[in-house]
Amino acid sequence: MEQYLEVRQAGDAAGNGMILRWRFPSGLCIYGLPTPNQYGGEWDLGPTWNYLVEADRPFLVDAGRWGQGGLLVEMLRGLGRAPRELDFVLLSHGHEDHDGGLAEVVQQTDARVKAHAVYSRLVRKYPELAPEGYKRDFPAKCWHCFMPESFYSRNCLAYHHESQARRVEEIGDGRQPLAPGLETLHVPGHSPDALALLAGDEALIVGDTILPGITPWPTGHYLYHQVASVLADEYPEPAAIFGLKRYLRSLKELRALGLAHPDIVVLPAHRLYHGGRFNALDLAARVEELIQHHLNRCADILRILAGGPQDVEAIARAHFEPDKLQGPGIMMAKNEVLCHCELLMEAGDVVRLENKTYAATGSQNFEGLILGS
Repeated sequence: MEQYLEVRQAGDAAGNGMILRWRFPSGLCIYGLPTPNQYGGEWDLGPTWNYLVEADRPFLVDAGRWGQGGLLVEMLRGLGRAPRELDFVLLSHGHEDHDGGLAEVVQQTDARVKAHAVYSRLVRKYPELAPEGYKRDFPAKCWHCFMPESFYSRNCLAYHHESQARRVEEIGDGRQPLAPGLETLHVPGHSPDALALLAGDEALIVGDTILPGITPWPTGHYLYHQVASVLADEYPEPAAIFGLKRYLRSLKELRALGLAHPDIVVLPAHRLYHGGRFNALDLAARVEELIQHHLNRCADILRILAGGPQDVEAIARAHFEPDKLQGPGIMMAKNEVLCHCELLMEAGDVVRLENKTYAATGSQNFEGLILGS
């Protein structure tokens, strides 16, 4: 990473305030532009790293969380780029810390928006299909949200309002050309609309699909069922874009890239710089670490269930360290357990009982399923 890197502006130990530039042998320049991403409390991934790609016309990858779009535009000005020069914003996926600043960026630059077709479906609201109660006015991508009312009232209401009229140029599955020498890769798993941006054999912008030091959470099949009314015509099977198994398949597709291009520079959306140092990623090696992490977690869930059936929360509390379960952490941990239990059920290692507990069957087929999927 650092072979092509220039620190244009220094920042704090988490990377806030930095401006970075990579200049690759082909002449391609990519700027790293971090926007603050602190929601309060102990949950801190560091800033969201957005990227300015200097193609024939410059474009952004991601726009930070809500309220940060103006900061990105000021960064562009600081680089000598007039806001109207920006051609489009490509979204790596539709989580609020990546598309929250989009409306502000578009308003100030008149840039177009490009995202996967699934994003275009889920960013809309469907009051007649939404869950009862306050979520009737949420976009479909937020129907599953587990955050308390105090959180969404402070962080999300204006964000939801801004997203409703958003015009999106849709990107399809697989590999899709974006600009000369650049293509997108649909890599669902962390999010069903997740995209990576491949710049030849030089750079790969991966969003949240691969991160240094932390393991992205997968979106489970159970989340598909909450939005199936919106997606089922195009994706009748949840496993096509949801679930841990699908996430692992996306990781393996990226591993193949890493093996083919071992010197490719991997640019993640979080922890690019953290703890006062850069976190360079060996793409193939990091995928192997993530796969092993999920193997270990499945093995530990079976160890926990060897003592008898447990519900999701009990498994989460037995598996995760207590400090990981504070605030929204318990809900995130339960999602992780649910996704692993879905895979273990497919492997035949776990069954779900009528009282919503899970029980081990005595088999351990998950390793073959994970390594072979």
